[in-house]
Amino acid sequence: MAWKSKRQATTALSTTEAEYMASADATRQAVWLRQLLKDLGQGLEGPLPILNDNNAAILLSKNPVNHDRSKHIDIRHHFLRDKVSDNAIDLSHVPTEDNLADILTKPLGTDTFTGLRDRIGVGPVKATPS
Repeated sequence: MAWKSKRQATTALSTTEAEYMASADATRQAVWLRQLLKDLGQGLEGPLPILNDNNAAILLSKNPVNHDRSKHIDIRHHFLRDKVSDNAIDLSHVPTEDNLADILTKPLGTDTFTGLRDRIGVGPVKATPS
């Protein structure tokens, strides 16, 4: 299943850990979809891009050393590190002004909100005459 909504089974102790865990799950889905496409004769070349808005999570994925602040992260999430080091995925940063998901997940300033709203194709609400 490529998309679902469910209660997270693990409690993250920081936003970095939560973003790292989410990126690991996105990586698992991307690897599965890549294999499906390969099985259908539509293989992809190069690393798959995955965007993340947390620089600390990106750095954690690229550094195989366990630090005091990350040593408690479940080993299954370090699948992400393996795929980054294998060049199967490219985990890179997306700033808020380019992150379309932020319109649904964060309080934004008017300019950023309007810009993202326009980019997803939603127009302003028009008042209806009474």
